[in-house]
Amino acid sequence: MFMRAIRANTKWIMIVMAVAFAAWLAFEGLQQRDQANVTGVNPVVATVNGHQIRNLRWNQALTVALDEARIRAARPLTDEERRQVEQAAWDGLIQDILVEQEIERLGIEVSEAEIRQAFRTSPPPDLVRHPAFQTDGEFDYAKYQAFFADPTVDEQLLLQIESYYRQTLPRTRLARQLSGGTAISDGEVWQAYRDRNETATVSYVAVRPTDIVPDSAIAVSEDEARRWYREHRDEFARPATATVNLVTFATTPSAADTAWARERADSLRSLVVEGEATFAELAEEASADSLSAADGGRIGWFGPGDLIEPVAEAVRDLGEGDISAPVAAPPGFRLLRVDERAGDSLSLSHIVVPVVLSERGEDDLFSRMDEFEGLALRIGVAAAADTLGLPVRRGVVLTEGFDFVPGAGSLGVAVDWALDENNLLEEASEYFENGSGFHMVEVLSRTEAGIFPFEEVRSRIETTLRDRKRWERAKEVVAERAGGGVEADSLEAVAQALGSGVRQAGPFTRGQFVPELGQGTEAVGAAFGGRPGDVVGPFEAEDALVVLRVDRRTSPDEEAFLVAREQIRGQLEVQRAQAAVTRWIEGLRRNAEIVDQRSLLAAAAAAGSNSPF
Repeated sequence: MFMRAIRANTKWIMIVMAVAFAAWLAFEGLQQRDQANVTGVNPVVATVNGHQIRNLRWNQALTVALDEARIRAARPLTDEERRQVEQAAWDGLIQDILVEQEIERLGIEVSEAEIRQAFRTSPPPDLVRHPAFQTDGEFDYAKYQAFFADPTVDEQLLLQIESYYRQTLPRTRLARQLSGGTAISDGEVWQAYRDRNETATVSYVAVRPTDIVPDSAIAVSEDEARRWYREHRDEFARPATATVNLVTFATTPSAADTAWARERADSLRSLVVEGEATFAELAEEASADSLSAADGGRIGWFGPGDLIEPVAEAVRDLGEGDISAPVAAPPGFRLLRVDERAGDSLSLSHIVVPVVLSERGEDDLFSRMDEFEGLALRIGVAAAADTLGLPVRRGVVLTEGFDFVPGAGSLGVAVDWALDENNLLEEASEYFENGSGFHMVEVLSRTEAGIFPFEEVRSRIETTLRDRKRWERAKEVVAERAGGGVEADSLEAVAQALGSGVRQAGPFTRGQFVPELGQGTEAVGAAFGGRPGDVVGPFEAEDALVVLRVDRRTSPDEEAFLVAREQIRGQLEVQRAQAAVTRWIEGLRRNAEIVDQRSLLAAAAAAGSNSPF
């Protein structure tokens, strides 16, 4: 095989590829576990345009995503975080399969020569970043080439690298095809430059439609409202909802936890003062600031005004080597040591002791949760809360597609559970954890998705139509009062006729938000379209109608444009290419036939079966 000619130092490659292929190793373990647990059964969890997704592949993708999320969080994930990671992993897997299908449909293949060329000229990102290939912090291509001279490299490692290219290169070629029509003309580049650099300064008169057209001047008939309802039925789609009772056990630290954190900070200070440990040792061992802890707590030099007031006050009179008393500053308490002073600047180290739920607080919390859970399973969530004197939110409405739960924050995992018809009404859920605490719900009722009946949305429709009519009538009133074809110096007369004053705005660019005029509104467009000196309008601007006069407009610098032209063109090409790929993927997803059977598998697993079929 041609890869035999491409050699590298075995030890270095094993180190480099350890992270890149950790997923592969996890997959092997999962496969063995699945074979043991389900006696070799690997059920279908979904189909994408007829292509089967087996349980093993889904578990592989999910395991990798969860492991990465745990590493980033540096702690166990909450239920809600796990749900979000799972959803992202699922979306990513579906997208991967759709892309694979499209590559196959288009017949995109790579040759042995292309893989060989890629290996020589486009090393994998993990190799580029690895210290073994670095010189003075930069990738050293000579070192990269030198690695392929050793004939003792493990053949399996080379096969894995080859697999990387066989997966990556077709996707690269597909992306290139999708973005092939993204050439940007000189005119488009100039327009982008002009939009960023041309400015306008205007005087204007603004009047709100509600000030000149009262409700009594507008009528909306039932026929008009019903016609609007028929023509815009899609706008009145009603998502599925569930009404629940909700009980929350907050994990917010108490006053006792704050006192415990202060005591902890005091004890750390005493260890240093009494010589039982050094400041650097305790910073590395106990500080919640992991970045500074790795350097003995050092946080650098600070000048006047650089420190927040509690910290600045605490270190103001400290000498070099002195340690402050615990200072209350986010995220809890800090011990501060002055390492060095130079003029009005000083170098500091700190130990951060956060205010968190203490072990005793956790024990008390879980004890209350256990007591409540046992009672809730017997008599229901609301009744159990009343019995134990706990606050309960009654009649909370959860909506499909919205993760926010009133009183609990982002808790889509509870929304999903409440909307699942496999869960009985008036049944208590398990505890769902997010950043604010643990939450239990009981479902009182569910409403299926559908279309809101006319009577339920009638008032909203009438308000919409009334507003539309008000704006149209307001334009007529402004035009009547301002008079047509007003003279260049008559903006003040327009202001008087409308009972308003003349205001100024600018200079501003086309894409800039302008108070009262808005962003991308008719009024902003008129500021760049009208001739200086002319009084024009009325135009829509935010919540008002505007008559304006262009006082001054500055043209873009053409010489500066020539200097920046190619940079702007490159930015626009990247933006257009990204947009093309995004639209293409959205189109694939929209037209795909996806059958998701994960809930069936979960239900079967809960019932003690290996397969729902």
